[in-house]
Amino acid sequence: DGYSQIISAADKKKLVAKEDTLKEYARYLVTDSLTEDRMISDSIFTRTLVRALQVKNSFYYPFDSVLGVSRLYAPDSSFRIFTWQLKVNEADYRYYGAIQWNTPDLKLVPLVDRSMALENPTYSTTTPDKWYGALYYNIKSFTSGKGEKMYLLFGYDAYDVNDHRKIIDVMTITNGQVKFGAPV
Repeated sequence: DGYSQIISAADKKKLVAKEDTLKEYARYLVTDSLTEDRMISDSIFTRTLVRALQVKNSFYYPFDSVLGVSRLYAPDSSFRIFTWQLKVNEADYRYYGAIQWNTPDLKLVPLVDRSMALENPTYSTTTPDKWYGALYYNIKSFTSGKGEKMYLLFGYDAYDVNDHRKIIDVMTITNGQVKFGAPV
């Protein structure tokens, strides 16, 4: 494992323990039959993930055994993005996520799903606290005509029982500020 030189043995031990907890609660997020229990699992999962990411150099720890949670690294390794979904009922899915920057100490941007509140999501430019939630499955970088580095995020939105959507969103980072959507 290539991260052994970057993460100390003591910190790796902490991360392995957190990963075991995350693995269990990620499973409950999907398999628990009661909405209330899935919501409790999500809350515990989120708190545990933040604590795990607070471990020094956690950016390099892959969390490979945490199934059902997307972990995508930017092609330039400047950040990684975690996303996951919570089924509230057949017609309501909520998405959660966070962007972790490639820094030794934690720099994390939470993503707050506000897709239901966006009037025209196709043409909206939003911030992480007004994110169009999705479960991301791919990320590509490109350069705009003005030379600005941008990222294409490919995602899945379960939306409702009869309508599932694939999402392509544009993410830009300007002066450390993240924005979603762009007139491209």
